[in-house]
Amino acid sequence: MQRFSLPALEYHVAHGCNLSCQQCSHYSNFHLAGKLPTVADAESEYSRWSHRLLPARFALLGGEPLLNPAILKHIQLARQHWNDGELMLVTNGFFMHRFPELPQVLVDTECQLEISQHGTHQDYLDRFREVKAIVWSWRKQYPKLRINIRKSHKGWMRQYNIVDGKPMPFKSQPDAAYRVCMQRTCTQLVKGCLAKCPALAYWPRLETKARLESISEWDLFRDYEACPPTASDAELRSFLETKSIPQCVLCPSRRVAFRHPSPLQRSNLQ
Repeated sequence: MQRFSLPALEYHVAHGCNLSCQQCSHYSNFHLAGKLPTVADAESEYSRWSHRLLPARFALLGGEPLLNPAILKHIQLARQHWNDGELMLVTNGFFMHRFPELPQVLVDTECQLEISQHGTHQDYLDRFREVKAIVWSWRKQYPKLRINIRKSHKGWMRQYNIVDGKPMPFKSQPDAAYRVCMQRTCTQLVKGCLAKCPALAYWPRLETKARLESISEWDLFRDYEACPPTASDAELRSFLETKSIPQCVLCPSRRVAFRHPSPLQRSNLQ
Protein backbone atom coordinates (compact mmCIF):
# COMPACT_ATOMS: atom_id res chain seq x y z
CA MET A 1 0.00 0.00 0.00
CA GLN A 2 1.22 3.48 -0.84
CA ARG A 3 2.36 5.64 2.07
CA PHE A 4 1.88 9.38 1.71
CA SER A 5 4.58 11.76 2.89
CA LEU A 6 3.87 14.83 4.99
CA PRO A 7 6.13 17.22 6.92
CA ALA A 8 4.68 16.54 10.36
CA LEU A 9 1.97 14.70 12.24
CA GLU A 10 1.08 15.63 15.82
CA TYR A 11 -0.84 13.87 18.56
CA HIS A 12 -2.20 15.28 21.84
CA VAL A 13 -1.19 13.07 24.75
CA ALA A 14 -3.03 15.55 26.98
CA HIS A 15 -5.40 18.43 26.28
CA GLY A 16 -4.92 20.19 29.60
CA CYS A 17 -1.91 22.28 30.53
CA ASN A 18 -0.38 23.57 33.74
CA LEU A 19 0.46 26.91 32.07
CA SER A 20 -1.82 29.64 30.77
CA CYS A 21 -0.13 31.07 27.67
CA GLN A 22 -2.71 33.33 26.06
CA GLN A 23 -3.16 32.98 22.28
CA CYS A 24 -1.90 29.38 22.37
CA SER A 25 -2.49 27.85 18.94
CA HIS A 26 -3.80 24.69 20.66
CA TYR A 27 -6.10 26.72 22.97
CA SER A 28 -4.33 25.14 25.95
CA ASN A 29 -4.66 28.34 27.98
CA PHE A 30 -8.41 27.59 28.15
CA HIS A 31 -7.61 24.35 30.00
CA LEU A 32 -9.82 22.34 27.69
CA ALA A 33 -11.72 19.36 28.99
CA GLY A 34 -11.01 15.85 27.81
CA LYS A 35 -9.74 12.58 29.20
CA LEU A 36 -6.10 11.65 28.88
CA PRO A 37 -5.62 9.33 25.89
CA THR A 38 -4.64 5.86 27.01
CA VAL A 39 -2.04 3.78 25.23
CA ALA A 40 -4.91 1.69 23.88
CA ASP A 41 -6.55 4.86 22.51
CA ALA A 42 -3.35 5.85 20.76
CA GLU A 43 -2.84 2.32 19.41
CA SER A 44 -6.31 2.43 17.88
CA GLU A 45 -5.71 5.81 16.24
CA TYR A 46 -2.18 5.07 15.03
CA SER A 47 -3.15 1.73 13.52
CA ARG A 48 -5.63 3.47 11.24
CA TRP A 49 -2.94 5.64 9.68
CA SER A 50 0.61 4.40 10.23
CA HIS A 51 0.42 2.10 7.18
CA ARG A 52 -0.75 5.02 5.01
CA LEU A 53 1.27 7.99 6.25
CA LEU A 54 4.98 8.72 6.28
CA PRO A 55 5.53 11.86 8.38
CA ALA A 56 9.01 13.33 8.45
CA ARG A 57 8.33 14.14 12.10
CA PHE A 58 5.85 12.66 14.55
CA ALA A 59 5.36 14.77 17.68
CA LEU A 60 3.74 13.96 20.99
CA LEU A 61 2.49 17.13 22.64
CA GLY A 62 -0.51 18.86 24.16
CA GLY A 63 -1.54 20.60 26.28
CA GLU A 64 1.24 19.34 28.47
CA PRO A 65 2.11 15.71 27.60
CA LEU A 66 3.84 15.02 30.91
CA LEU A 67 0.45 15.31 32.61
CA ASN A 68 -0.21 11.85 31.16
CA PRO A 69 1.18 9.25 33.61
CA ALA A 70 1.55 6.74 30.73
CA ILE A 71 3.85 9.04 28.75
CA LEU A 72 6.75 6.55 28.68
CA LYS A 73 4.59 3.88 27.07
CA HIS A 74 3.16 6.47 24.70
CA ILE A 75 6.66 7.30 23.48
CA GLN A 76 7.50 3.64 22.95
CA LEU A 77 4.24 3.03 21.09
CA ALA A 78 4.78 6.05 18.87
CA ARG A 79 8.19 4.75 17.82
CA GLN A 80 6.71 1.35 17.01
CA HIS A 81 4.19 2.89 14.63
CA TRP A 82 6.20 5.81 13.28
CA ASN A 83 9.64 4.29 12.88
CA ASP A 84 10.78 5.90 9.63
CA GLY A 85 11.10 9.52 10.70
CA GLU A 86 11.97 11.84 13.53
CA LEU A 87 10.17 11.34 16.84
CA MET A 88 9.73 14.30 19.17
CA LEU A 89 8.26 14.99 22.62
CA VAL A 90 7.29 18.64 23.13
CA THR A 91 6.90 19.76 26.75
CA ASN A 92 7.17 22.84 28.94
CA GLY A 93 9.43 20.75 31.19
CA PHE A 94 7.79 21.48 34.53
CA PHE A 95 7.05 17.82 35.27
CA MET A 96 10.23 16.14 34.02
CA HIS A 97 11.21 15.37 37.61
CA ARG A 98 8.22 13.00 37.83
CA PHE A 99 9.73 10.64 35.25
CA PRO A 100 13.29 9.59 36.18
CA GLU A 101 13.16 6.89 33.47
CA LEU A 102 12.24 9.38 30.75
CA PRO A 103 15.77 10.16 29.49
CA GLN A 104 16.60 6.48 28.95
CA VAL A 105 13.32 5.89 27.13
CA LEU A 106 14.06 8.90 24.92
CA VAL A 107 17.51 7.54 24.11
CA ASP A 108 16.20 4.03 23.41
CA THR A 109 13.50 5.33 21.06
CA GLU A 110 15.70 8.01 19.47
CA CYS A 111 13.14 10.60 20.50
CA GLN A 112 14.15 14.24 20.74
CA LEU A 113 13.06 16.19 23.80
CA GLU A 114 11.87 19.65 22.80
CA ILE A 115 11.35 21.99 25.75
CA SER A 116 9.36 25.16 25.13
CA GLN A 117 10.27 28.30 27.01
CA HIS A 118 7.17 30.47 27.42
CA GLY A 119 8.25 33.96 28.32
CA THR A 120 10.66 36.05 30.36
CA HIS A 121 8.46 37.03 33.30
CA GLN A 122 10.50 36.81 36.47
CA ASP A 123 8.16 34.45 38.32
CA TYR A 124 8.22 32.12 35.33
CA LEU A 125 12.01 32.29 34.90
CA ASP A 126 12.49 31.42 38.56
CA ARG A 127 10.59 28.19 37.95
CA PHE A 128 12.18 27.55 34.57
CA ARG A 129 15.65 27.53 36.17
CA GLU A 130 14.63 24.24 37.79
CA VAL A 131 13.80 22.86 34.35
CA LYS A 132 17.21 23.95 33.02
CA ALA A 133 18.95 22.30 35.96
CA ILE A 134 17.34 18.97 35.07
CA VAL A 135 18.31 19.47 31.42
CA TRP A 136 21.96 20.03 32.35
CA SER A 137 21.91 16.96 34.60
CA TRP A 138 20.34 14.72 31.95
CA ARG A 139 22.74 15.92 29.26
CA LYS A 140 25.65 14.94 31.48
CA GLN A 141 24.22 11.54 32.40
CA TYR A 142 22.91 10.64 28.93
CA PRO A 143 25.33 11.86 26.22
CA LYS A 144 23.15 10.42 23.44
CA LEU A 145 20.05 12.26 24.61
CA ARG A 146 18.92 14.98 22.22
CA ILE A 147 17.44 17.97 24.06
CA ASN A 148 16.60 21.39 22.68
CA ILE A 149 15.16 24.41 24.48
CA ARG A 150 13.10 26.46 22.05
CA LYS A 151 12.22 30.05 22.89
CA SER A 152 8.60 29.71 21.86
CA HIS A 153 7.67 33.13 23.20
CA LYS A 154 9.81 34.84 20.57
CA GLY A 155 7.55 33.68 17.75
CA TRP A 156 4.29 34.07 19.69
CA MET A 157 1.58 35.74 17.63
CA ARG A 158 -2.07 36.64 17.90
CA GLN A 159 -4.24 33.72 16.74
CA TYR A 160 -7.68 35.32 17.22
CA ASN A 161 -9.24 38.53 18.49
CA ILE A 162 -10.85 39.03 21.87
CA VAL A 163 -14.19 40.85 21.85
CA ASP A 164 -16.17 41.25 25.07
CA GLY A 165 -14.08 38.52 26.63
CA LYS A 166 -14.76 36.00 23.83
CA PRO A 167 -12.40 34.63 21.15
CA MET A 168 -13.45 36.00 17.77
CA PRO A 169 -12.10 35.23 14.29
CA PHE A 170 -10.34 37.46 11.81
CA LYS A 171 -11.61 38.27 8.32
CA SER A 172 -8.73 37.52 5.98
CA GLN A 173 -7.90 36.35 2.51
CA PRO A 174 -7.35 32.57 2.81
CA ASP A 175 -4.14 32.50 0.76
CA ALA A 176 -2.65 35.39 2.72
CA ALA A 177 -3.55 33.76 6.02
CA TYR A 178 -2.05 30.46 4.91
CA ARG A 179 1.22 32.11 3.93
CA VAL A 180 1.82 33.50 7.42
CA CYS A 181 0.39 30.52 9.31
CA MET A 182 2.95 29.00 11.68
CA GLN A 183 0.90 25.78 11.91
CA ARG A 184 0.38 25.16 8.20
CA THR A 185 2.43 21.95 8.29
CA CYS A 186 1.15 20.77 11.69
CA THR A 187 -1.37 18.09 10.72
CA GLN A 188 -3.21 16.79 13.79
CA LEU A 189 -4.31 13.22 14.46
CA VAL A 190 -7.46 13.68 16.53
CA LYS A 191 -10.31 11.26 17.20
CA GLY A 192 -8.96 8.96 14.52
CA CYS A 193 -9.09 11.63 11.81
CA LEU A 194 -6.62 14.07 10.29
CA ALA A 195 -7.19 17.78 10.89
CA LYS A 196 -5.47 20.48 8.90
CA CYS A 197 -4.09 22.33 11.92
CA PRO A 198 -4.42 22.69 15.71
CA ALA A 199 -6.82 25.62 15.40
CA LEU A 200 -9.35 23.41 13.62
CA ALA A 201 -8.61 20.18 15.47
CA TYR A 202 -9.36 21.50 18.94
CA TRP A 203 -11.88 24.21 18.13
CA PRO A 204 -14.89 22.03 19.10
CA ARG A 205 -13.45 21.81 22.62
CA LEU A 206 -12.92 25.57 22.66
CA GLU A 207 -16.47 26.15 21.47
CA THR A 208 -17.82 24.23 24.44
CA LYS A 209 -15.43 25.70 27.00
CA ALA A 210 -15.81 29.33 25.87
CA ARG A 211 -19.53 28.96 25.08
CA LEU A 212 -19.24 30.04 21.46
CA GLU A 213 -22.22 28.02 20.18
CA SER A 214 -24.31 31.07 19.27
CA ILE A 215 -21.54 33.01 17.51
CA SER A 216 -22.15 32.64 13.78
CA GLU A 217 -18.81 34.20 12.83
CA TRP A 218 -17.22 30.85 13.70
CA ASP A 219 -19.47 28.83 11.36
CA LEU A 220 -16.66 27.89 8.97
CA PHE A 221 -14.70 26.34 11.82
CA ARG A 222 -17.88 24.76 13.17
CA ASP A 223 -18.60 23.12 9.80
CA TYR A 224 -15.07 21.82 9.23
CA GLU A 225 -14.81 18.09 8.53
CA ALA A 226 -11.51 16.32 9.18
CA CYS A 227 -10.16 13.63 6.86
CA PRO A 228 -11.44 10.23 8.05
CA PRO A 229 -9.50 6.95 7.94
CA THR A 230 -12.00 5.72 5.35
CA ALA A 231 -10.74 8.33 2.86
CA SER A 232 -9.61 6.94 -0.48
CA ASP A 233 -6.03 7.45 -1.63
CA ALA A 234 -7.22 10.21 -3.93
CA GLU A 235 -9.06 11.96 -1.08
CA LEU A 236 -6.07 11.60 1.24
CA ARG A 237 -3.71 12.96 -1.42
CA SER A 238 -6.00 15.93 -1.94
CA PHE A 239 -6.15 16.61 1.79
CA LEU A 240 -2.36 16.57 2.11
CA GLU A 241 -1.64 18.60 -1.01
CA THR A 242 -4.26 21.32 -0.54
CA LYS A 243 -2.78 24.46 0.95
CA SER A 244 -5.24 27.18 1.91
CA ILE A 245 -8.82 26.13 2.66
CA PRO A 246 -11.99 28.23 3.25
CA GLN A 247 -11.47 28.13 7.02
CA CYS A 248 -8.22 30.08 6.66
CA VAL A 249 -10.34 33.20 6.18
CA LEU A 250 -10.92 33.23 9.95
CA CYS A 251 -7.20 33.33 10.76
CA PRO A 252 -4.80 36.31 10.73
CA SER A 253 -3.28 37.34 7.40
CA ARG A 254 -0.25 38.95 9.03
CA ARG A 255 1.84 38.04 12.00
CA VAL A 256 1.14 40.30 14.95
CA ALA A 257 3.54 39.67 17.81
CA PHE A 258 1.84 38.97 21.12
CA ARG A 259 3.52 39.10 24.52
CA HIS A 260 1.27 37.11 26.80
CA PRO A 261 1.05 37.71 30.56
CA SER A 262 2.93 35.41 32.88
CA PRO A 263 1.97 31.82 31.98
CA LEU A 264 1.90 30.98 35.68
CA GLN A 265 -1.15 33.16 36.22
CA ARG A 266 -4.65 33.03 34.78
CA SER A 267 -5.59 36.51 33.65
CA ASN A 268 -8.28 38.25 31.62
CA LEU A 269 -8.14 37.45 27.92
CA GLN A 270 -6.31 39.99 25.81
